Amino acid sequence: MYEKIKISAPKSLYDLLKKDCVDFKIVKADGSPNMNSFLNTLLRNYYEEFAGVEEKVREEVRSAVEIVPDRYRETVFLNTLKILNKRQTEIERKASVVFAFKPVKLSERAVLCIENLLLQNESMSSYYRRLFSGYAQKTKNVREKIIFKENYRLLTDAAKRGVKTCISLVNGNIEKDASVHSVSAAKDELFNYVLYFNGKQNVTVRLSSVRTVSLLAAKSYIPAQNRELFDRQVECAAQYPMYNTDREPIKVRLTAKGRSMFDKIYLYRPTPIDIDGDIYTFACSANQALYYFERFGDNALILSPKKLGIFMRSYYYFAYKKYKTLYP
Repeated sequence: MYEKIKISAPKSLYDLLKKDCVDFKIVKADGSPNMNSFLNTLLRNYYEEFAGVEEKVREEVRSAVEIVPDRYRETVFLNTLKILNKRQTEIERKASVVFAFKPVKLSERAVLCIENLLLQNESMSSYYRRLFSGYAQKTKNVREKIIFKENYRLLTDAAKRGVKTCISLVNGNIEKDASVHSVSAAKDELFNYVLYFNGKQNVTVRLSSVRTVSLLAAKSYIPAQNRELFDRQVECAAQYPMYNTDREPIKVRLTAKGRSMFDKIYLYRPTPIDIDGDIYTFACSANQALYYFERFGDNALILSPKKLGIFMRSYYYFAYKKYKTLYP
Protein backbone atom coordinates (compact mmCIF):
# COMPACT_ATOMS: atom_id res chain seq x y z
CA MET A 1 0.00 0.00 0.00
CA TYR A 2 2.69 2.49 1.02
CA GLU A 3 6.43 2.74 0.62
CA LYS A 4 8.59 2.65 3.72
CA ILE A 5 8.79 5.91 5.64
CA LYS A 6 12.34 6.77 6.70
CA ILE A 7 12.93 8.78 9.86
CA SER A 8 16.08 10.37 11.23
CA ALA A 9 15.86 10.58 15.02
CA PRO A 10 18.05 10.63 18.13
CA LYS A 11 19.47 7.22 18.98
CA SER A 12 18.00 7.57 22.47
CA LEU A 13 14.51 7.87 20.95
CA TYR A 14 14.98 4.82 18.73
CA ASP A 15 16.37 2.81 21.66
CA LEU A 16 13.31 3.73 23.77
CA LEU A 17 10.95 2.62 20.98
CA LYS A 18 12.80 -0.68 20.61
CA LYS A 19 12.68 -1.31 24.35
CA ASP A 20 8.94 -0.57 24.50
CA CYS A 21 8.40 -3.00 21.63
CA VAL A 22 10.13 -5.72 23.66
CA ASP A 23 8.64 -4.79 27.05
CA PHE A 24 5.10 -4.56 25.66
CA LYS A 25 5.53 -7.95 23.95
CA ILE A 26 4.84 -6.87 20.37
CA VAL A 27 6.45 -9.86 18.69
CA LYS A 28 6.49 -11.91 15.51
CA ALA A 29 5.42 -15.56 15.29
CA ASP A 30 8.94 -16.66 16.19
CA GLY A 31 8.94 -14.49 19.32
CA SER A 32 11.31 -11.82 18.01
CA PRO A 33 10.39 -8.10 18.39
CA ASN A 34 8.11 -6.77 15.64
CA MET A 35 9.09 -3.11 15.31
CA ASN A 36 6.98 -2.53 12.21
CA SER A 37 3.83 -3.72 13.96
CA PHE A 38 4.73 -1.73 17.06
CA LEU A 39 5.28 1.55 15.18
CA ASN A 40 2.08 1.11 13.16
CA THR A 41 0.12 0.46 16.36
CA LEU A 42 1.69 3.50 18.02
CA LEU A 43 0.81 5.64 15.00
CA ARG A 44 -2.81 4.45 14.86
CA ASN A 45 -3.43 4.93 18.57
CA TYR A 46 -1.56 8.18 19.14
CA TYR A 47 -1.80 10.39 16.03
CA GLU A 48 -5.12 12.00 17.02
CA GLU A 49 -3.86 12.88 20.50
CA PHE A 50 -0.65 14.28 19.04
CA ALA A 51 -2.60 16.31 16.49
CA GLY A 52 -4.68 17.75 19.33
CA VAL A 53 -1.54 18.83 21.19
CA GLU A 54 -0.18 20.40 18.01
CA GLU A 55 -3.43 22.29 17.46
CA LYS A 56 -3.34 23.61 21.02
CA VAL A 57 0.18 24.95 20.44
CA ARG A 58 -0.97 26.66 17.22
CA GLU A 59 -3.88 28.23 19.07
CA GLU A 60 -1.53 29.56 21.76
CA VAL A 61 0.83 31.00 19.14
CA ARG A 62 -2.05 32.53 17.22
CA SER A 63 -3.33 34.13 20.44
CA ALA A 64 0.15 35.47 21.21
CA VAL A 65 0.46 37.23 17.82
CA GLU A 66 -2.92 38.94 18.07
CA ILE A 67 -1.10 42.19 18.87
CA VAL A 68 0.64 42.08 15.48
CA PRO A 69 -1.03 44.19 12.72
CA ASP A 70 -3.41 42.23 10.51
CA ARG A 71 -1.27 42.34 7.37
CA TYR A 72 1.73 40.79 9.15
CA ARG A 73 -0.08 38.47 11.55
CA GLU A 74 -0.28 35.31 9.41
CA THR A 75 3.36 35.62 8.36
CA VAL A 76 4.49 36.04 11.98
CA PHE A 77 2.29 33.11 13.00
CA LEU A 78 3.77 30.75 10.37
CA ASN A 79 7.35 31.88 11.00
CA THR A 80 6.95 31.32 14.74
CA LEU A 81 5.74 27.77 14.16
CA LYS A 82 8.69 27.15 11.84
CA ILE A 83 11.10 28.39 14.49
CA LEU A 84 9.56 26.12 17.15
CA ASN A 85 9.74 23.07 14.88
CA LYS A 86 13.26 23.93 13.72
CA ARG A 87 14.48 24.32 17.29
CA GLN A 88 13.12 20.93 18.24
CA THR A 89 14.68 19.38 15.12
CA GLU A 90 18.10 20.87 15.90
CA ILE A 91 17.96 19.49 19.46
CA GLU A 92 17.08 16.04 18.14
CA ARG A 93 19.84 15.89 15.50
CA LYS A 94 22.48 14.90 18.04
CA ALA A 95 23.58 11.25 17.75
CA SER A 96 20.81 10.55 15.25
CA VAL A 97 20.03 7.23 13.56
CA VAL A 98 17.87 6.42 10.55
CA PHE A 99 15.12 3.84 10.81
CA ALA A 100 12.04 3.05 8.76
CA PHE A 101 8.63 1.49 9.02
CA LYS A 102 6.16 0.38 6.39
CA PRO A 103 2.56 1.54 6.89
CA VAL A 104 -0.02 -1.24 6.82
CA LYS A 105 -3.81 -1.46 6.71
CA LEU A 106 -3.89 -0.97 10.49
CA SER A 107 -2.48 2.57 10.21
CA GLU A 108 -3.94 3.59 6.84
CA ARG A 109 -6.36 6.16 8.27
CA ALA A 110 -3.61 7.75 10.36
CA VAL A 111 -1.18 7.97 7.41
CA LEU A 112 -3.81 9.48 5.10
CA CYS A 113 -4.80 12.03 7.74
CA ILE A 114 -1.19 13.06 8.38
CA GLU A 115 -0.29 13.36 4.70
CA ASN A 116 -3.44 15.21 3.63
CA LEU A 117 -4.44 17.27 6.67
CA LEU A 118 -1.79 17.49 9.39
CA LEU A 119 1.47 17.85 7.47
CA GLN A 120 2.17 21.58 7.21
CA ASN A 121 5.39 23.24 6.02
CA GLU A 122 7.71 20.40 7.07
CA SER A 123 8.97 17.08 5.78
CA MET A 124 7.18 13.83 6.49
CA SER A 125 10.24 12.54 8.34
CA SER A 126 10.24 15.60 10.59
CA TYR A 127 6.55 15.17 11.47
CA TYR A 128 6.88 11.49 12.34
CA ARG A 129 9.99 12.21 14.39
CA ARG A 130 8.10 14.80 16.42
CA LEU A 131 5.15 12.43 16.83
CA PHE A 132 7.37 9.64 18.14
CA SER A 133 9.18 12.13 20.38
CA GLY A 134 5.84 13.25 21.84
CA TYR A 135 5.06 9.62 22.66
CA ALA A 136 8.51 9.08 24.21
CA GLN A 137 8.13 12.03 26.59
CA LYS A 138 5.30 10.25 28.43
CA THR A 139 5.84 7.90 31.37
CA LYS A 140 6.06 4.22 30.50
CA ASN A 141 2.69 3.27 31.95
CA VAL A 142 1.03 5.99 29.84
CA ARG A 143 2.87 4.75 26.75
CA GLU A 144 1.60 1.24 27.47
CA LYS A 145 -1.97 2.56 27.61
CA ILE A 146 -1.43 4.13 24.17
CA ILE A 147 -0.17 0.90 22.60
CA PHE A 148 -3.06 -1.09 24.09
CA LYS A 149 -5.57 1.73 23.77
CA GLU A 150 -8.61 -0.35 22.78
CA ASN A 151 -8.13 -3.06 25.42
CA TYR A 152 -7.49 -0.43 28.08
CA ARG A 153 -10.67 1.42 27.09
CA LEU A 154 -12.79 -1.74 27.19
CA LEU A 155 -11.38 -2.93 30.53
CA THR A 156 -11.87 0.43 32.24
CA ASP A 157 -15.33 0.69 30.70
CA ALA A 158 -16.21 -2.76 32.08
CA ALA A 159 -15.05 -1.73 35.57
CA LYS A 160 -16.99 1.54 35.38
CA ARG A 161 -20.20 -0.01 34.08
CA GLY A 162 -19.95 -3.08 36.31
CA VAL A 163 -20.29 -5.70 33.57
CA LYS A 164 -18.43 -8.96 33.09
CA THR A 165 -15.89 -9.51 30.34
CA CYS A 166 -14.38 -12.31 28.31
CA ILE A 167 -10.62 -11.82 28.31
CA SER A 168 -8.23 -13.76 26.08
CA LEU A 169 -4.57 -13.70 27.07
CA VAL A 170 -1.47 -13.90 24.89
CA ASN A 171 -0.55 -17.24 26.51
CA GLY A 172 -3.72 -18.76 25.06
CA ASN A 173 -5.80 -18.79 28.24
CA ILE A 174 -9.34 -17.42 28.11
CA GLU A 175 -11.20 -15.95 31.08
CA LYS A 176 -14.88 -16.28 30.20
CA ASP A 177 -16.26 -14.89 33.45
CA ALA A 178 -14.00 -11.99 34.45
CA SER A 179 -15.21 -9.17 36.69
CA VAL A 180 -12.74 -6.31 36.33
CA HIS A 181 -11.83 -4.40 39.46
CA SER A 182 -9.45 -1.91 37.83
CA VAL A 183 -6.51 -1.29 35.53
CA SER A 184 -3.86 0.18 37.81
CA ALA A 185 -0.34 1.43 37.23
CA ALA A 186 2.56 0.39 39.42
CA LYS A 187 3.73 3.20 41.67
CA ASP A 188 7.05 3.29 39.82
CA GLU A 189 5.07 4.24 36.67
CA LEU A 190 6.43 1.33 34.64
CA PHE A 191 3.57 -0.98 33.71
CA ASN A 192 -0.21 -1.32 34.09
CA TYR A 193 -1.91 -4.28 35.73
CA VAL A 194 -5.39 -5.66 35.15
CA LEU A 195 -7.03 -6.80 38.38
CA TYR A 196 -10.05 -9.08 37.98
CA PHE A 197 -12.03 -11.79 39.76
CA ASN A 198 -12.53 -14.88 37.58
CA GLY A 199 -15.35 -16.41 39.61
CA LYS A 200 -12.93 -18.35 41.81
CA GLN A 201 -10.02 -16.14 42.74
CA ASN A 202 -8.37 -12.76 42.28
CA VAL A 203 -6.12 -12.52 39.22
CA THR A 204 -3.48 -9.94 38.28
CA VAL A 205 -2.01 -9.74 34.76
CA ARG A 206 -0.03 -7.17 32.83
CA LEU A 207 -2.05 -5.06 30.39
CA SER A 208 0.31 -6.19 27.62
CA SER A 209 -0.65 -9.82 28.40
CA VAL A 210 -4.26 -9.19 27.30
CA ARG A 211 -4.94 -10.11 23.67
CA THR A 212 -8.65 -9.26 23.35
CA VAL A 213 -11.51 -8.03 25.52
CA SER A 214 -15.24 -8.55 24.98
CA LEU A 215 -17.87 -6.91 27.19
CA LEU A 216 -20.73 -9.14 28.31
CA ALA A 217 -24.28 -8.33 29.37
CA ALA A 218 -24.03 -9.97 32.80
CA LYS A 219 -23.34 -7.82 35.84
CA SER A 220 -19.89 -8.18 37.35
CA TYR A 221 -19.50 -9.69 40.79
CA ILE A 222 -16.53 -9.42 43.15
CA PRO A 223 -17.07 -10.75 46.71
CA ALA A 224 -16.51 -8.14 49.41
CA GLN A 225 -13.42 -9.82 50.83
CA ASN A 226 -11.88 -10.11 47.36
CA ARG A 227 -12.66 -6.48 46.59
CA GLU A 228 -11.02 -5.46 49.86
CA LEU A 229 -7.86 -7.30 48.81
CA PHE A 230 -7.92 -5.58 45.42
CA ASP A 231 -8.34 -2.18 47.09
CA ARG A 232 -5.32 -2.83 49.30
CA GLN A 233 -3.32 -4.08 46.33
CA VAL A 234 -3.95 -0.90 44.37
CA GLU A 235 -3.05 1.19 47.39
CA CYS A 236 0.19 -0.69 48.11
CA ALA A 237 1.53 -1.91 44.76
CA ALA A 238 -0.61 -3.08 41.87
CA GLN A 239 2.06 -5.50 40.60
CA TYR A 240 2.01 -7.56 43.82
CA PRO A 241 -1.18 -9.66 44.15
CA MET A 242 -2.84 -9.78 47.56
CA TYR A 243 -3.93 -13.19 48.89
CA ASN A 244 -6.18 -14.24 51.76
CA THR A 245 -3.01 -14.92 53.74
CA ASP A 246 -2.02 -11.23 53.38
CA ARG A 247 -4.36 -9.96 56.07
CA GLU A 248 -1.97 -9.65 59.00
CA PRO A 249 0.09 -6.44 59.24
CA ILE A 250 3.82 -6.88 58.56
CA LYS A 251 6.15 -5.52 61.25
CA VAL A 252 9.81 -4.88 60.44
CA ARG A 253 12.56 -3.65 62.79
CA LEU A 254 15.10 -1.46 61.01
CA THR A 255 18.58 -0.55 62.19
CA ALA A 256 19.88 2.99 61.72
CA LYS A 257 21.46 1.85 58.46
CA GLY A 258 18.22 0.08 57.54
CA ARG A 259 16.24 3.28 58.01
CA SER A 260 18.74 5.09 55.81
CA MET A 261 18.39 2.39 53.15
CA PHE A 262 14.60 2.60 53.40
CA ASP A 263 14.74 6.35 52.74
CA LYS A 264 17.00 5.89 49.71
CA ILE A 265 15.67 2.76 47.99
CA TYR A 266 12.48 3.91 46.31
CA LEU A 267 11.75 1.11 43.81
CA TYR A 268 8.99 -1.22 45.09
CA ARG A 269 9.14 0.40 48.54
CA PRO A 270 6.00 -0.34 50.63
CA THR A 271 4.35 2.55 52.43
CA PRO A 272 4.30 2.15 56.24
CA ILE A 273 0.95 2.54 57.99
CA ASP A 274 2.70 3.10 61.32
CA ILE A 275 6.19 3.89 62.59
CA ASP A 276 6.97 3.32 66.25
CA GLY A 277 10.64 4.05 66.83
CA ASP A 278 12.58 1.48 64.80
CA ILE A 279 9.53 -0.71 64.12
CA TYR A 280 7.75 -0.11 60.79
CA THR A 281 4.30 -1.60 60.14
CA PHE A 282 3.04 -2.31 56.62
CA ALA A 283 -0.24 -3.49 55.09
CA CYS A 284 1.40 -4.65 51.87
CA SER A 285 1.59 -8.20 50.48
CA ALA A 286 4.14 -10.68 51.79
CA ASN A 287 5.72 -10.87 48.33
CA GLN A 288 6.30 -7.14 48.19
CA ALA A 289 7.85 -7.11 51.68
CA LEU A 290 10.16 -10.03 50.85
CA TYR A 291 11.21 -8.61 47.50
CA TYR A 292 11.95 -5.21 48.99
CA PHE A 293 13.63 -6.13 52.28
CA GLU A 294 15.68 -9.11 51.05
CA ARG A 295 18.42 -6.66 50.01
CA PHE A 296 18.67 -5.20 53.53
CA GLY A 297 20.43 -8.18 55.11
CA ASP A 298 20.63 -7.87 58.90
CA ASN A 299 19.51 -4.24 58.72
CA ALA A 300 15.86 -5.34 58.51
CA LEU A 301 14.32 -7.98 60.78
CA ILE A 302 10.78 -9.20 60.08
CA LEU A 303 9.03 -9.51 63.45
CA SER A 304 5.62 -10.64 62.21
CA PRO A 305 3.92 -12.55 60.79
CA LYS A 306 6.14 -15.37 62.09
CA LYS A 307 5.97 -17.46 58.92
CA LEU A 308 7.29 -14.52 56.89
CA GLY A 309 10.22 -14.12 59.28
CA ILE A 310 10.95 -17.85 59.01
CA PHE A 311 10.84 -17.64 55.22
CA MET A 312 13.37 -14.78 55.25
CA ARG A 313 15.58 -16.74 57.67
CA SER A 314 15.59 -19.69 55.27
CA TYR A 315 16.33 -17.38 52.35
CA TYR A 316 19.50 -16.11 54.01
CA TYR A 317 20.42 -19.54 55.44
CA PHE A 318 20.54 -21.33 52.10
CA ALA A 319 22.45 -18.44 50.55
CA TYR A 320 24.91 -18.71 53.47
CA LYS A 321 25.35 -22.46 52.87
CA LYS A 322 26.20 -21.93 49.21
CA TYR A 323 28.68 -19.17 50.00
CA LYS A 324 30.24 -21.32 52.74
CA THR A 325 30.77 -24.11 50.18
CA LEU A 326 32.30 -21.65 47.72
CA TYR A 327 34.45 -19.94 50.33
CA PRO A 328 35.10 -22.47 53.15
